[in-house]
Amino acid sequence: MWELDRKNNLRSLIVSRFRGLIQAIAALLTNIHLPNFLKGEIYRGSGKTVCVPGLNCYSCPGAAGSCPIGSFQAVVGSSKFRFSYYITGSLILMGVLLGRFICGFLCPFGWFQ
Repeated sequence: MWELDRKNNLRSLIVSRFRGLIQAIAALLTNIHLPNFLKGEIYRGSGKTVCVPGLNCYSCPGAAGSCPIGSFQAVVGSSKFRFSYYITGSLILMGVLLGRFICGFLCPFGWFQ
């Protein structure tokens, strides 16, 4: 019985170290425009039309994509509100395909703690 606990603890330790590496890589890839931090400019390229899960904000100078929640909020809050199937569909698709993987591995909020 103790052996099983020891194996689970070792596996948990390996996964937690691996998770930190994945979170660091995901944070770097979704916020890849690092020179924009020095310029003080927001990246306005074609990547902003794609919703990217994890730690990402439209107004972040380094963000390569747009935040699904922020995009949904902008559509709902506009005076010309029309239901956005693209944003809703991407949220549902990411939730169905990746589930809690996004929160546990792609979003680095736990990594910063």
